[in-house]
Amino acid sequence: MGMSIKAAIKDHLANNPLKEHVNNSIKDHWDYFVHNGLENGVSEQFYTDNGLNIRRFSWEDLDECAELFREVFSADPWYDNWISSYQARNYLNELIENPVFQGFVACEDSRIVAVCIGHRRSWWMGDEFFVDEFFVENGRQGNGVGTKMMNFVTNSLAAHGYNRLILLTNKEIPAESFYLKNGFNNNLERTVMQKKI
Repeated sequence: MGMSIKAAIKDHLANNPLKEHVNNSIKDHWDYFVHNGLENGVSEQFYTDNGLNIRRFSWEDLDECAELFREVFSADPWYDNWISSYQARNYLNELIENPVFQGFVACEDSRIVAVCIGHRRSWWMGDEFFVDEFFVENGRQGNGVGTKMMNFVTNSLAAHGYNRLILLTNKEIPAESFYLKNGFNNNLERTVMQKKI
């Protein structure tokens, strides 16, 4: 299967032999093809509260998000073995290249402290947002940053016609309690199944 139009345009602009000539205008070209920066139908929105700023994800955020992702998920209670930021960057980049990707970041003093990355799913009940990754800087967990981020994401998506948020998390860890506190519930009619190969 070929690449999406969005991916082809991005690839063309990034690998153009005249890159030096157009380097300063790539953003302008990109904005033209994605309706002036309104990717995937959700307009640019901002939230500010006591130095916490929440906004849409930008491609320039990828490296910082990858480093934060590696730090968060390499620590308690996950202890995932994310060896390098490069590995984490590749993983997040795969999620971001999804043609129905949506992402949000929360910043303090121009530093990213929380990230929500997901994608739209068209469903018989209407559009859903599947949260692929939601993470908050280790030192900021339990301080309300995650709740503010979740509220912003929920309100932003609801304003654009989404009717459900879906996610997976581990049982009996703080993340499960966080999601329950923020209005999620366990779907007793479904189970997560896997097969090791």
